[in-house]
Formats: sequence, structure tokens, C-alpha cells
Amino acid sequence: MELRLSTELKTAAALTEIGNHYKEFGLEDPARIKFREALEVAEEAAARARELRSLVLEQCYVQLWEIYFSLDNLRLAVAMSQRLMREFPESTFIDDAMLKQAEIARKQGGFREAIALYGSLLKLHASNLREEAQFGIAVCYEKMAEAATGSRSQSYYEKAFENYQKVYEQFPESGRVGDAVARAANYFYQRQDYQRAIDVFEGVIANHPDANFLDVIHFNSGRCLLFVACPISLMRKVPF
Repeated sequence: MELRLSTELKTAAALTEIGNHYKEFGLEDPARIKFREALEVAEEAAARARELRSLVLEQCYVQLWEIYFSLDNLRLAVAMSQRLMREFPESTFIDDAMLKQAEIARKQGGFREAIALYGSLLKLHASNLREEAQFGIAVCYEKMAEAATGSRSQSYYEKAFENYQKVYEQFPESGRVGDAVARAANYFYQRQDYQRAIDVFEGVIANHPDANFLDVIHFNSGRCLLFVACPISLMRKVPF
């Protein structure tokens, strides 16, 4: 029976993945059909696992929240991840559940709630999702800055920069480093503080000489250097 439940979960996961591919290509109706098929299989597996008191139930909850998230049913996705944390407090999927809840809160505009959830995930030192949490905090502050005005907006942008900086300083092997660097430097670039943007770029180039995102970093660094070297009146004539 355990083997059968595991097979059903793999089927649900495969259907969800197919649905996500359809969704990526804008094929909403076929995607929804696959998600519904996946949901039916996963719900049946969860009901059977609950009756048998099977440990597979934990994986069923994980698959169900993935399906709900794909269906954009954020309320049920949060409820399922909370149920996982409540019924399986020692689960190795706890950090995934926390990250999913934070992403949902961010998607719904609950940036402070998302920051708190990301912060809790950062405290799980054994988790390999901490870099995602750090990046998520920075994104939240950036979104808050975009929605604010005046000094409050400036304050949020500063916090966003500080948290993007933590991504590439504390998680140098993260796949988020390139994006974090670009966003951090863009903060200064947009304010025409080109020298500080250059400082950010040069620091990353020095610390990550073999990174695969350096082509973008070098391009943007060169663009800032051009602004520093040339008068503004001349730069207005340069197309970018």
C-alpha cells in the first residue's frame, strides 16, 4: 500500500508539472485541467494515507500545497502548509512550507507578514532555502518603496539595498547573487549615484571572478563609468 501511495504521489507531481508547463505558455485551460487531475489523485492519496496513518501523508500535504499554489488558490495553499507544520513539526519540509507562505503573503501584498516569515526561515540555519528568504526580504522592501513616497520610500529603498547586499555577501554561491547585485546597483544608478553603483559592481567582480553573471555586471559597470567620465549634456546624446 505504501508503494501504491508513493506511485500516486508521483503521478500527481507529474500532472502538476505538465500543468505548470502549460501555464508558462499561457495555456490556462489545459493547465487547469491537469491541475484538477493532479488534485484528485493527491486528495485520494491523502485520504488513504490518513486512514492508514501512513507517513506518506506528510508528502501528500506537500504535493497538495504545490497544486493549490499552481491553481492560484492561495488561501488553501497557506492552510495546507500550516497543516503540515502543525501535524509534522519535525518535517524536513518545514522550511519549504515557510517559504511558500512567505511567497503567498508577498504575492497578496502582505509585505510585512512576508518579511516576518522570511525572517523566521533565516533562523533555520540548517535550511538551504535561507538565501531565498534573504532575497525575498529585499524584494518586499523594494515593493514597499515603490508604493511609498518621500522619505518613507527612500528608507525602504535603503533597506532593500542592505538586504540585497546580504544576499551576495552572506550567500556567495547562491543563484540569486547576480540578480541581487543588479538590483542593488540599480538603486544607485536610478539616483545617478554612479560611483556607488560602480563600487557595488567592482566589489562583486573582485569577490566572484568566475561567476557566470559577470558579463551583465561588466556591462552595467561600464555604463556607469561612462556616465562618470562624460558630462551629462553629452550623455543625453548617447543611446542606451
